[in-house]
Amino acid sequence: MKTFIKSIAVAVILGFISTFSFAQNKYTVTVVIKGIQQRQGKIYASITNDANSFPRGGGVKSAIAEVTKEGEVSLKFEGLLEGKYAIVLYQDLNDNKQLDMNGEMPAEPFGFSNVTMLMGPPSFDQCMFDVNENKVIAIGLMAF
Repeated sequence: MKTFIKSIAVAVILGFISTFSFAQNKYTVTVVIKGIQQRQGKIYASITNDANSFPRGGGVKSAIAEVTKEGEVSLKFEGLLEGKYAIVLYQDLNDNKQLDMNGEMPAEPFGFSNVTMLMGPPSFDQCMFDVNENKVIAIGLMAF
């Protein structure tokens, strides 16, 4: 009986140790969109930690925010693990759920984390930021 109780105690202790050693904190990144000129449509955003798929590939998470007639527009990415991430977003003015292009140039407002001016498509390294706590990030919309 003592062996049985010891076995159960060891199993319970190992269960707690494995739970604590493999548990990772999850964080929320709140994005505040700045520079909205046209108060219509929706903002579509994607966050990724994959440099190879940025900026065109699918993200780790996506979010959508309705553009309001006035006031601040924001959206959230919740449940993110610690790491390096980058965000790309665009304002869908005509509700077709895609970024319209005019040749090689975006025809609708768009933005990237950590980028305020462009000289061509930005890299993941230019846009990345560390997620190791809950964060609020401002992204300004750009238009051509």
